[in-house]
Amino acid sequence: MSHPDRSANQQALIRCAADWFREGRRVDLGQLAAAQGVGRATVYRWFGSREHVVGEAIWLGIAQAIERVQADEPVRDRAAFLRAFERLAHEVRSYPPLARFAADEPEFAMRVLQSGRSVVQARLIDWVDGWLHAIDVPPDGDVRGVSRADLAYAIVRLAESFLWSDMLIGTPPQPGKATPVVELLLLGAETSAR
Repeated sequence: MSHPDRSANQQALIRCAADWFREGRRVDLGQLAAAQGVGRATVYRWFGSREHVVGEAIWLGIAQAIERVQADEPVRDRAAFLRAFERLAHEVRSYPPLARFAADEPEFAMRVLQSGRSVVQARLIDWVDGWLHAIDVPPDGDVRGVSRADLAYAIVRLAESFLWSDMLIGTPPQPGKATPVVELLLLGAETSAR
């Protein structure tokens, strides 16, 4: 998925970064800039940080996984969301370049994947929010005072705690454990909305 507000040069740079990431090559902004025929300062002007560039590169892979899991779910209901959510969690966590990144640069990986500035986290929250909208979770706090946006945020943060538990608390990742807990949250939201 390309970003509509990006120039062709910016999109090409992100695609190159994504290729390097998949290959296990460190995404160094100086080398990336040279490979794309632009100055390092230009890359920083475009994206602000290595964190942002790596997040954009990772997002390309996640966006492709989202397209795959959603293609198998033509109906937008709670059960379809839970299936898509679980498949995506497993695909993300079992993606070798991401696992390698988390092992090689755990502190940086946490910032790229989970910080408040993370493009990955923000877009995953948007994805979950879109599903919540489709399954009629009210947007404005009718769910026990919790907005749909806050529920989407909580679902993503919950998933992160299971997917990246190795980086967070040193335990093996357990992506399959997130889905039953998310289902409980959704059941609570549906009950409150009645």
